Amino acid sequence: MRSKTIERVELDHTVLDMMRSCVLLQPLSDEQFMQVVQTAHAWQLPKGCVLFHQGAALTDIYLLISGGVKLQRLAPSGDQKVLEIIRPRQTFAEGVLFSGGSKYPVTSVAVSKSVVVGIQAKNYLQLLNGSNELCIALLGKISQRLHWMVSEMDRLTLHNANFRLISYLLSDIPEEDNSSTEFSLAAPKHVIASRLSIKPETLSRTLKVLSEQGLIKLKGSKITLMNVEKLRELIRIET
Repeated sequence: MRSKTIERVELDHTVLDMMRSCVLLQPLSDEQFMQVVQTAHAWQLPKGCVLFHQGAALTDIYLLISGGVKLQRLAPSGDQKVLEIIRPRQTFAEGVLFSGGSKYPVTSVAVSKSVVVGIQAKNYLQLLNGSNELCIALLGKISQRLHWMVSEMDRLTLHNANFRLISYLLSDIPEEDNSSTEFSLAAPKHVIASRLSIKPETLSRTLKVLSEQGLIKLKGSKITLMNVEKLRELIRIET
């Protein structure tokens, strides 16, 4: 059950523009897009709020508008393992729909004040079932994401903590952009550590080393990449 503190928010122009540009909705015609909008809803989630629980019935697929959301799963040991940290403009839960699943396999928790759009799963699936062209166009978009996921798997299994962290920090920066960049971390450090499959103390130590080398500047949740080009070089050396 959703927390009572979740607030419904308006689907304003900013939200609609972000919806129109997201991977799942880009291939839709204007008419199909409006069909999705008519049954979509946006929610503001406070930090720590559970959007859906592992094992709950699948009702919606989601687009994150702002903030951050972690997807976690209960391990046999009883620990919660963070599988993904969702950032703005990313969608989640569509894999369950495409695979024919009826329940969410993970729990979704807001790691900061966030806004999400729920896209009615049944409605979206009906659009796909009614158009071969739409399915083919969507496959192209999904294949691009699959290539990214394969690369992400390599980063988590074949490389050390230094590589994983730098790769994570650079993940949203265009390849051609080497200018200094400031942004807020999408989640608390211990959540990011779980996502990268490293210990929290290892993450803190790696951040400290990068800071001492003048490559980053960290103040609270704000991080500045001082030398993006050098950070990219460190990635290439370990590839």
